[in-house]
Amino acid sequence: MSGPSKPTREHAPLIRDDRLRILLASGIVGGAALGGFLNAYQETPRHSFHVTYEGWFARHTYAGGADKAAHFVDYAIISKELANIYEVMGFSRTTSIALAFGTAFTSGLMNELGDGFNPYGFSPEDLTMDTLGAGAAALVKLTGTEDLFGFRHGLLLPLAGSKTCCQDPGLGRDYSNEIYTADLHLAGVFDRLHLKVGPLRYLMVSATYGVKGYPSGTPPLRERQIGLEIGLDFEVILDDLHVTRQTWWGYGLHIVFDNFRFPFTAVGFRYDLNHDKWTGPDNGNRFAAR
Repeated sequence: MSGPSKPTREHAPLIRDDRLRILLASGIVGGAALGGFLNAYQETPRHSFHVTYEGWFARHTYAGGADKAAHFVDYAIISKELANIYEVMGFSRTTSIALAFGTAFTSGLMNELGDGFNPYGFSPEDLTMDTLGAGAAALVKLTGTEDLFGFRHGLLLPLAGSKTCCQDPGLGRDYSNEIYTADLHLAGVFDRLHLKVGPLRYLMVSATYGVKGYPSGTPPLRERQIGLEIGLDFEVILDDLHVTRQTWWGYGLHIVFDNFRFPFTAVGFRYDLNHDKWTGPDNGNRFAAR
């Protein structure tokens, strides 16, 4: 039976010396904090420290909530992968999860402190989503349900941003070509039920969120799309091909294929909250209202 793709303690810890392991973990925490701050602080022009209350997923928020979905999913991925790394280093499973959550939270906090000095401003909503994402990943690992649940950040092709004519001024990147997923691995469900389903185990069902025309598209044409799709589960495919995290190259492949939604590997239906219209079946890159 295939289980979740994760580090195990079947092999000796990568770092045997406790002091060295703690020193390296401290370096990871410090590096994440410094990197998070500098990543945001380098944005110009500079401002005196300020707080910006951006809102959540409402129609008239600057990114239609795509930025909040990105914060949640990205910090879930960071928290999960850091827990894997800490466990490989030799920390216990629970310590690894706690360290990973703390590292992710610290990075998110420092990133928002850096944003406080740039045009975006310190966003309590962003920090909340960072914390919830890191916490969700910690909960999944604590409950041993990595074989069931996951989160991914995806890129949509072909690029749809050119369709949002009549551009308005807006901060940040165009989110039209990104999609965020919360996944249910069918293999995990079937394995737990002791069902043999053949190739169906290589599929996952995902709830998705994406926007079109945010933040700079003309407002009447913007869309906020929630969706449900079914796609290929590369994590399970790799595991069943015996490509696991027990080798450095297998570990690298899993980091990419477990956390990134590749274009044209899933199909589903989307509902545009702005115009009350459906679109699909598609890969998430269509405009429902056009």
